[in-house]
Amino acid sequence: MARPTAPSYSETQWFGRRWWWLLLLLLAAGVWIGYSSPQYNLKSRVVLALPALLVLALVVGLGLLRLQVRLDAEGVHYRYFPLLWRWRHWPWSEFRQVFPRRYSPLGEYGGWGLRGLQGNKAYNVWGPEGLQLVFKSGHRLLLGSQRPEELRTALRGLKAAIPSLPIKAPAAS
Repeated sequence: MARPTAPSYSETQWFGRRWWWLLLLLLAAGVWIGYSSPQYNLKSRVVLALPALLVLALVVGLGLLRLQVRLDAEGVHYRYFPLLWRWRHWPWSEFRQVFPRRYSPLGEYGGWGLRGLQGNKAYNVWGPEGLQLVFKSGHRLLLGSQRPEELRTALRGLKAAIPSLPIKAPAAS
């Protein structure tokens, strides 16, 4: 009889929200109005364009940020594109404990994004829920989640399919 396939979980979180794109639209409108104003000469327009282009690059860059997380029978896979181009893979054997938890992004990590210090890092986009990874070395990594209930369900399924995994199975909600 074939062994049942362990469940898997996948989530992609985008940093850019509606307000982010609204900010981009307002910035573009401001630059267009500034450029079309007859009171500015060419030199003034160049001076206006440089900070506008920098802000535009920042807004677009942050709008492209996305955290991708996958859990499967092999382990935990993640990347924070475009800052972490390649997928990072950690087999389950590297962890002492894995569990979902509620946290304070500002209080514990100083905000969202790639945060933390050497032994305690967080990769998050938004919200107070995530997957805590505690490595055998003692280092900790928190991966944010926008779908905490699905994450909990997947962890319960993985733990049921492969009881030896270091998953602290969350209680059913």
